[in-house]
Amino acid sequence: MKTAAKWGAFGLAGMVLLGIMYFQFWNSLTKVQAAADQSELRTLFNLGRQMVKEPQRVVIKWQGTWEGSGDAEAAAQHLSRSLQLPSVKEVEENGHTTYRAIGEKDAVNVRFNWQEISGDQSYVIIQLEAQTPQQWDSLADLQAKFGEKMRDAGIDAKWNAALQGHVDDRTEAADTMNRIEGRLKGILDAVPKETYQDETTVSNAYQVPSLKTRVRSGDTWLNMQVAVHEDDVRGTNRVTIGLPVITIEY
Repeated sequence: MKTAAKWGAFGLAGMVLLGIMYFQFWNSLTKVQAAADQSELRTLFNLGRQMVKEPQRVVIKWQGTWEGSGDAEAAAQHLSRSLQLPSVKEVEENGHTTYRAIGEKDAVNVRFNWQEISGDQSYVIIQLEAQTPQQWDSLADLQAKFGEKMRDAGIDAKWNAALQGHVDDRTEAADTMNRIEGRLKGILDAVPKETYQDETTVSNAYQVPSLKTRVRSGDTWLNMQVAVHEDDVRGTNRVTIGLPVITIEY
């Protein structure tokens, strides 16, 4: 009996040790991923400083699916509170129950949107927006924190980001795009893959092997998108740079 008890104690201790090792491994992996995400976000900042004379806004979106048989409202409320945001409010949107909160963290605007898709599935989008370069450091810190909290909540979260501003060019969008693309290729190994053009807008999408954030598009994958739009109101061209793609109006 004593021998059995001893082996049982060893087994329990081993399980505890394995649990600690797994937690440390996962924690280390999460920190490595967060550091990689921040590095790519700062690449976007640097591109903005070089490509856009007046950076006006940077928008980050964390989004992903939550699955569970529990109370979606309680889960949404818990996540919102863990991010130190206001309590969520229930609204009806496109026939789906949605839990929403709007707040501010370190001068960065935050929009929290948790929408029930079915009885056991929800789709979550958290948007962070900074209006000036002075807020970019806070934005990078929040990017890491919010991604970690969403993953802790069981959400398979992915991020995208877009930087937007104006250039002085009073030429056609295609001319501005050619100038930007020429400078871009001197900074990153960007390979054009997709393009779109109409009377006032040009959009190009690229593969950039040095960037890890990516999205599938047909039979290929993309890491970055650049768009130029002729702003008739200001009389200048608006430039938007997105990683891996642009998910805001350009």
